[in-house]
Amino acid sequence: MKRLYLLITVMTALLAVLSGCRTDYTKSAVERARTYALDNLKGLSDNQRNFIRYTQPEIYENIIYPRYVIPLNAGVGERHVEIDDVRHFPVAPEHDLMHSCVVWTPPDLGAKVVVVGEGERSMMFWDPYRVIVKRYDPGDTGLKTAITAASTFVRNNMLYLSVSEQNRVRFDNPESIYTRLPVDPEDSVEVVRLSPWEEYQQEKEGAEKKETVQNTQLSLMWPADDPLQCIVVTGFSQSGTFDGWKLRTAELMDVTKLDAARLSREEIDAIEKTVRARGLIFPSELDPVRNPFDSPNSGKSPGGGSVVFD
Repeated sequence: MKRLYLLITVMTALLAVLSGCRTDYTKSAVERARTYALDNLKGLSDNQRNFIRYTQPEIYENIIYPRYVIPLNAGVGERHVEIDDVRHFPVAPEHDLMHSCVVWTPPDLGAKVVVVGEGERSMMFWDPYRVIVKRYDPGDTGLKTAITAASTFVRNNMLYLSVSEQNRVRFDNPESIYTRLPVDPEDSVEVVRLSPWEEYQQEKEGAEKKETVQNTQLSLMWPADDPLQCIVVTGFSQSGTFDGWKLRTAELMDVTKLDAARLSREEIDAIEKTVRARGLIFPSELDPVRNPFDSPNSGKSPGGGSVVFD
């Protein structure tokens, strides 16, 4: 029995040592980035330099290529490793090569200080090689999502289009247009469904209760092979922008019909536009756990993400 207890104690200690070896090198990488930025940036005020010196940064990162590993039994007994798809090949996500940027937003600068470098996902071997001052604009995810939905719908349903038209819809960016095309009138108005909490807040604030909201019609247009025709996908949104846009119709349309349905600049300016607040889209994948050993999907290679230190 004593031997059993001794064995359990030894195994516990061994596991503790092994878990302690799983190091995240982010802290040391950030210090190198901090030193690099302060040494190479000129023209910053003392307050801005102190912001870089004493505050924690953001990290923007994206994968350059995943690190694959060779199975230990490869070649043993003249056996070959049969992999039907490269995505099924064993990976080592903690060793993925990443493009990682350490980013500060100093006060009164109107831009971000970005220290660029490359290294493994844990930021082991990460070294900076450039520092830039860059203004980032929030990504228009609403328009991007709308284009993806429209392109997929056209390629799956408008099978009479030529190969060149299909490729144009697949690879080219369309023109976005405010329109008044004749579609189902019910699409122009949408019933507002509020949660009990939202109804309570409205009553408390004495706000006017809205049962319906006017939708805005927006269309995406790709040129057709015939210069007198175009491929038009039409939808509606409550926001006045492509944020929350819902597809309704797709049509190979005469250019004259589309031109007659375009809203004027004055009509577009009169539309109330509400865009949900959002941060930088860099990249579009969900944020992974910084330390890949702590990830429930550590056997897979995450696609990158951004991390804000606490």
